[in-house]
Amino acid sequence: MSLSIVTVCMNRSHHLLQSAPRVAALPWHSEHLVVDWSSREPLRREQLPPDPRLRLLRVEGELQWNLCRAYNFAVAQSRGELILKLDADAWPSARFDPGASQLAVAGRPCAFGSGGEGRKGQMLLARSLFEAVGGFHELLVGYGFDDKELRIRLSQLLAQEPAWIPADWLELISHTDAERAGGQTGAGSLLASQGLAAMRASRLANRLVAAHAPWGAAARHCSYAKEPGGGWRLVAGSRPQLEAESADEIDHARRMTFWGCFLAIPDIFLEELPIKLVPPPRSGQWQVRWWHRLWWHSGRRLLHGPSLLLSLGRGHLARVRRSAGPDFQDQGR
Repeated sequence: MSLSIVTVCMNRSHHLLQSAPRVAALPWHSEHLVVDWSSREPLRREQLPPDPRLRLLRVEGELQWNLCRAYNFAVAQSRGELILKLDADAWPSARFDPGASQLAVAGRPCAFGSGGEGRKGQMLLARSLFEAVGGFHELLVGYGFDDKELRIRLSQLLAQEPAWIPADWLELISHTDAERAGGQTGAGSLLASQGLAAMRASRLANRLVAAHAPWGAAARHCSYAKEPGGGWRLVAGSRPQLEAESADEIDHARRMTFWGCFLAIPDIFLEELPIKLVPPPRSGQWQVRWWHRLWWHSGRRLLHGPSLLLSLGRGHLARVRRSAGPDFQDQGR
């Protein structure tokens, strides 16, 4: 069976330029379809390996990243009977064998990545399976739960769990989940904290979306039209929408989760703040102002103090018990 590798990229050409040559060196795929999802600086074909199997398409007019819509578009444009979904920072290792029986379920390839650093977001699927469940859930936005939600629907279709791709069959450029969600760097920094908060808010919101609006092959999918210049653009009015009541509830949960995590303020107090102080995201971006940064460097750190003291106290007590031996431990019971 012919195999298409699909990769979608938005403003991550620095990762793609590292991974694409490694993909081009593979002998077993018939196509590598790269989709530029409205990157600020458009990808150019000459930046990518001169592999005749590599095709580059561009979708215009997208203001923010949407993995589910982007990969549904990519799969629809690909040609292979098998689909290997690889993010821009990933490539198969020398061990990867797309024909391995351990990657098949009920006689059809259906396997998800295992291990850390984003490996679980990579997958090998028979096109027929992907289409039978309707592909990715296009109402999910941001980062997180998209692969798990797809895996759940495949499990229901097959009446058994998909297989796992061994962790050492995939290579990735190392960066944290929080960086994937928020594009932030600096472990322990304000930016890393902001990225972590964005990741948690996105994951929770996507779980709620999946519960409110189940997805499947009969669901309304986005449509795209090819433009005279060769690019593609979303057809106006084709994007599926949540019901207004559900959307309001989920947006509120997303907002509370982000600011609660980032500022370390409990929901009960966040609810009392004016919405202009803890606003919803704008075009997918959280607007962190000077007063948020001031609180993060002052009030949040003060709130962190008691938990650090408790943690240090527990650690010290555990060391005392270990050094005192079993007699002391028996007295403590």
